[in-house]
Amino acid sequence: MTDSVRERKASAGVALTLISPLIRKTLINEKGFMAAYGLKSEAVITLGLGNPSFHRAKLFRAVPIAIASEEKIKLIDTEGRAWDLINDGRQGELPKLILSSGEDELILPDFSVLADDVSTRILSLEKISAEVNLPGSAKRHWRNILSERALEDDEVEVFHVDVQETPTNVGQTILGEITAGESSISTLVPNSRRYFERLVGVYDGSATIHDYAVGGVREVLEHLLSWKPFEGFLFSLLLSSHSALSAEINADMLDLDELIKALNFLLKHGDKLSQLGAIEVGMRKLSSMPEIEPYLLRLVHQIRDDEVEGDFSEFKLFSSLYVLVDGELARSRLLYEEPPFYRRLASMAHAALIHRQIINSGINYAHFSEWAFNNRGEHFYMQSLVDMRIEPRWDPDMIVTAQLQAEFFGRIINIGNGIGANLVEGELRDTILGRGNQSLLERSEFPHPYYPGPLEGAEDNPNAMPSDIALIINEQLDSNKVEADSFTALVNSAMIFKVENGHAELAAKALRLGNYTLASLKDKNHLLGILSGLAAVAAVSRNSALADELRILVRRYLHDPQYRITFVEAMKMVLVASAAREDLVEWRAFVGEWLTELSFGDFGDGEGEAFQSRLYTLLHLTPELWISCSKADAALQAWCSR
Repeated sequence: MTDSVRERKASAGVALTLISPLIRKTLINEKGFMAAYGLKSEAVITLGLGNPSFHRAKLFRAVPIAIASEEKIKLIDTEGRAWDLINDGRQGELPKLILSSGEDELILPDFSVLADDVSTRILSLEKISAEVNLPGSAKRHWRNILSERALEDDEVEVFHVDVQETPTNVGQTILGEITAGESSISTLVPNSRRYFERLVGVYDGSATIHDYAVGGVREVLEHLLSWKPFEGFLFSLLLSSHSALSAEINADMLDLDELIKALNFLLKHGDKLSQLGAIEVGMRKLSSMPEIEPYLLRLVHQIRDDEVEGDFSEFKLFSSLYVLVDGELARSRLLYEEPPFYRRLASMAHAALIHRQIINSGINYAHFSEWAFNNRGEHFYMQSLVDMRIEPRWDPDMIVTAQLQAEFFGRIINIGNGIGANLVEGELRDTILGRGNQSLLERSEFPHPYYPGPLEGAEDNPNAMPSDIALIINEQLDSNKVEADSFTALVNSAMIFKVENGHAELAAKALRLGNYTLASLKDKNHLLGILSGLAAVAAVSRNSALADELRILVRRYLHDPQYRITFVEAMKMVLVASAAREDLVEWRAFVGEWLTELSFGDFGDGEGEAFQSRLYTLLHLTPELWISCSKADAALQAWCSR
């Protein structure tokens, strides 16, 4: 070995000790890198928490020998303790490898992919693939290798990770940790693009959820139903976060008994999203399977009767889980290049998966909701506000439990209206479309069931503004006397009907004529409702003029002696109103100018620290804003370090 080669090897070895563990592991697993620098790794395998560790090479050399013989193979762990390795499997079945030392005994994971016998390797692959629903492309990849040879040592981990990153396996892992009381965010939300693509499909360039429903999702649903019809149907319901998706779920492969069995499972162990999907799928089957009506009615009752403000509300749990998952995906930037609706689809499906495991675990989850929200609430909220530049019709405040339940009511009412005569007279029809005290219509507060859902932010509102409401808006805004309530009709219509640019212009003109003062305010909540509503109008109408006028109005109420708003409240107005500018460069400049202005404000107790925390989160989620927000960052650092 020449001196230059030794220097390269030594330099690479030192460099590996100085970089982050994640990058170090990636480089060590890269054969080309290790060979280029003449490095070798000696991996150690620990067989479970608190269990012995072995040098991987020695253990993997012993495994095929043990599989092929009936004799004990001697092994020494890293602590010097002697163990016997033996195959306790029956003839014709997969090996069952057991390690024993004295009275201690451990059953090893399935290492049949190391066997010398090709039939053993292929049998193991087929069994594992069937258990976890390994995608066809992954199965073909490993079959091609295993048909020729056993896996090499470093390929075994790659194979096992491939198996682990399936929805079936992830669900089992989450259930195991929750039951053991050992949950962590890294387990609850896998940092794996491959996992989420297996859960909801590979993003295919679709512009809206309706496009994606007839594109990438179909392949996922077909794969699930061809795997195991019953289990596949239950997994497919995790993708029920939009009615266009549940419309693609096919229950035709289930006979009546199997469908009733699935509905019974959902009544006892189902997450709220899957229950909603089952109602939508089941309602379309009513004409051919009227026997399922009582089960659908009970599912509707479970959704209707959930006490959303109670500690044990399952809507509260699902909402908090969605915040946790979406906040973590935002923090890790795992799906950063995809549009917001795709990330939200992945977040809702995975939140439903976790929800189902929590229900099946039987644990007391009263405090789980609070834990989930507190851990990633800020990341979720700030990312959702940033998303409004691309998808302006959904506001993160709409994830509150009461609104989530109202959205579910709206979808059930829509499917009830959609199937028309197939929904025969009876309690189910009365509950969905009737006007009795217990009906969904009576239990709903208009217009909340008709607000857009998390996946609908990118779509143009299909509902034209009714002429009578448009007339009221014109009369209220095109008047010499402008008060706070002059904006009410416009604000209340923004999320239900298509807001014309002319109405946004009228609102901007009214603010100027009113000298940026909202007369006849009832209280601060009234003020915040008007400010938030006007910001939303600017966003959905893409009206930058209204956003500019709103900036002056917010500035005015930051210093109002009676109804002063906080700087954190103002920050939300900034990010919502900024969505009026869809172009990234224009949006970045507007956000930066407004946040910089706020950052030089006179903060009250704790306001500066809270504002700085949100700004740091915002800059982590959207590094593009550093260009326009560096002065804001410097000002806040100076304020908080006083």
